[in-house]
Amino acid sequence: MALFEFELKPVAEIAPWGEAPDLSLSWFALTDGQFRINAGSSILFRYTDAILSYWEIAEKDADYPLAAFARDILGCVAPAITPLPKFLHHIADDWTGLRRLQAQSAEHDAHYEAFRWLGERSPWFSYLVENPEISFIREKDNILIEWDNTACLIEGIPVWEAQFGSFTLPVEAFLKECHSFCDRLLDEMYRRINMIEKGEIKAQIPLNTHDLYQQHDTWRDEFQGYFEIRNEPDVPWDEAESALDLILKAFPNTTAG
Repeated sequence: MALFEFELKPVAEIAPWGEAPDLSLSWFALTDGQFRINAGSSILFRYTDAILSYWEIAEKDADYPLAAFARDILGCVAPAITPLPKFLHHIADDWTGLRRLQAQSAEHDAHYEAFRWLGERSPWFSYLVENPEISFIREKDNILIEWDNTACLIEGIPVWEAQFGSFTLPVEAFLKECHSFCDRLLDEMYRRINMIEKGEIKAQIPLNTHDLYQQHDTWRDEFQGYFEIRNEPDVPWDEAESALDLILKAFPNTTAG
């Protein structure tokens, strides 16, 4: 079972963007589908039965163009696999304490700089209703996939099945899964364009496959760029340490570790 799983929506079911006569279906739009993360016994991006009943829909997994999920997750790869500085170890290793400290210091002037490092490791799924809070944090030779969706509520109804928890896998395994997600999506999209070109599948509007192939190359280059090794830190660590010290002094009874 892959860490990142998805299913593309049939091309014929993907509604064109825009208004007639200016309708379009870009490469991005044609990646529409369902997405989830298999984090051990928990499945992230899966809706609760209660919220599905409230919305009167049946689809369990998050539904949106998969290119957006890939961009947000792959954009966190380089920071995620980077070892954290020593001053963060006792904070980062305690997910419960870290989330508590984050919440209680939300209005503090130093909050942004103190937790900017975590933001770099947390995909921002703002296109989803009550976007799930997920982070990828390195602990020695492992990546911790951690989530806190307890505040994701609509009319008091929990949105996501996976409420709070973590899943651990080796850094190399995490990298392999990220590469796999990237490659599988690109392969399926190339196959999709090829089938449109041959007339084996049809969209709701005529499509220019030459343009789609060019867009495919652009997205491929972007995705592959996320795996490039960075020589500079993702945040100014001295500023992060100073800011976190201010936070810990301001909230002495709310410490992680």
